[in-house]
Amino acid sequence: MIEGQQGLTWSDWCALADRAELVGLEGLFRSDHYFSARGVSGIGATDAWTVLAALAERTTALRLGTLVSPVTFRAPAVLARSALTVDLISGGRV
Repeated sequence: MIEGQQGLTWSDWCALADRAELVGLEGLFRSDHYFSARGVSGIGATDAWTVLAALAERTTALRLGTLVSPVTFRAPAVLARSALTVDLISGGRV
Protein backbone atom coordinates (compact mmCIF):
# COMPACT_ATOMS: atom_id res chain seq x y z
CA MET A 1 0.00 0.00 0.00
CA ILE A 2 1.50 3.30 -1.13
CA GLU A 3 0.60 6.68 0.33
CA GLY A 4 -0.14 8.73 -2.78
CA GLN A 5 -0.53 11.93 -0.79
CA GLN A 6 3.19 11.86 0.01
CA GLY A 7 4.06 13.71 -3.20
CA LEU A 8 4.32 10.87 -5.72
CA THR A 9 4.37 11.95 -9.35
CA TRP A 10 2.95 10.03 -12.30
CA SER A 11 6.51 8.96 -13.13
CA ASP A 12 6.85 7.60 -9.60
CA TRP A 13 3.62 5.58 -9.99
CA CYS A 14 4.82 4.17 -13.31
CA ALA A 15 8.18 3.19 -11.83
CA LEU A 16 6.49 1.57 -8.81
CA ALA A 17 4.06 -0.42 -10.95
CA ASP A 18 6.75 -1.49 -13.42
CA ARG A 19 9.04 -2.64 -10.61
CA ALA A 20 6.23 -4.39 -8.73
CA GLU A 21 5.36 -6.42 -11.82
CA LEU A 22 9.02 -7.12 -12.59
CA VAL A 23 9.67 -8.61 -9.15
CA GLY A 24 6.39 -10.53 -9.12
CA LEU A 25 4.39 -8.70 -6.48
CA GLU A 26 0.73 -9.65 -6.54
CA GLY A 27 -0.80 -6.24 -5.97
CA LEU A 28 -0.39 -2.50 -5.72
CA PHE A 29 -2.79 -0.60 -3.51
CA ARG A 30 -2.78 3.11 -2.86
CA SER A 31 -4.30 5.47 -0.36
CA ASP A 32 -7.33 7.53 -1.34
CA HIS A 33 -6.70 11.01 0.04
CA TYR A 34 -7.53 14.35 -1.56
CA PHE A 35 -5.12 16.36 0.56
CA SER A 36 -1.36 16.04 0.53
CA ALA A 37 0.67 15.23 3.58
CA ARG A 38 2.06 18.13 5.55
CA GLY A 39 5.10 19.64 3.84
CA VAL A 40 4.37 18.22 0.37
CA SER A 41 4.54 20.87 -2.34
CA GLY A 42 3.42 20.85 -5.95
CA ILE A 43 0.01 19.79 -7.23
CA GLY A 44 -0.53 17.53 -4.26
CA ALA A 45 -2.38 14.26 -4.01
CA THR A 46 -3.70 12.73 -7.21
CA ASP A 47 -7.06 10.98 -7.46
CA ALA A 48 -6.70 7.33 -6.50
CA TRP A 49 -9.17 5.82 -8.96
CA THR A 50 -7.88 7.87 -11.89
CA VAL A 51 -4.32 6.72 -11.20
CA LEU A 52 -5.50 3.11 -10.83
CA ALA A 53 -7.31 3.32 -14.19
CA ALA A 54 -4.10 4.44 -15.88
CA LEU A 55 -2.06 1.76 -14.10
CA ALA A 56 -4.64 -0.84 -15.11
CA GLU A 57 -3.87 -0.08 -18.74
CA ARG A 58 -0.11 0.00 -18.13
CA THR A 59 0.16 -3.29 -16.20
CA THR A 60 -0.82 -6.87 -16.97
CA ALA A 61 -0.70 -8.85 -13.73
CA LEU A 62 -0.89 -6.57 -10.69
CA ARG A 63 -4.08 -6.56 -8.65
CA LEU A 64 -5.03 -2.93 -8.10
CA GLY A 65 -7.05 -1.14 -5.48
CA THR A 66 -7.24 1.21 -2.53
CA LEU A 67 -6.94 0.35 1.12
CA VAL A 68 -10.14 2.36 1.67
CA SER A 69 -12.20 4.75 -0.47
CA PRO A 70 -14.24 7.06 1.73
CA VAL A 71 -17.81 7.70 0.61
CA THR A 72 -17.32 11.22 1.96
CA PHE A 73 -15.22 11.93 -1.17
CA ARG A 74 -17.64 10.53 -3.75
CA ALA A 75 -21.24 9.45 -3.84
CA PRO A 76 -21.45 5.65 -3.36
CA ALA A 77 -22.75 5.11 -6.91
CA VAL A 78 -19.87 7.15 -8.37
CA LEU A 79 -17.33 5.18 -6.33
CA ALA A 80 -18.89 1.88 -7.41
CA ARG A 81 -18.84 2.94 -11.07
CA SER A 82 -15.20 4.06 -10.80
CA ALA A 83 -14.15 0.74 -9.27
CA LEU A 84 -16.14 -1.19 -11.88
CA THR A 85 -14.52 0.80 -14.69
CA VAL A 86 -10.99 0.12 -13.40
CA ASP A 87 -11.91 -3.54 -12.99
CA LEU A 88 -13.04 -3.67 -16.63
CA ILE A 89 -9.91 -1.90 -17.88
CA SER A 90 -7.69 -4.25 -15.87
CA GLY A 91 -9.43 -7.41 -16.93
CA GLY A 92 -10.74 -8.16 -13.45
CA ARG A 93 -7.73 -7.17 -11.35
CA VAL A 94 -9.46 -4.79 -8.92
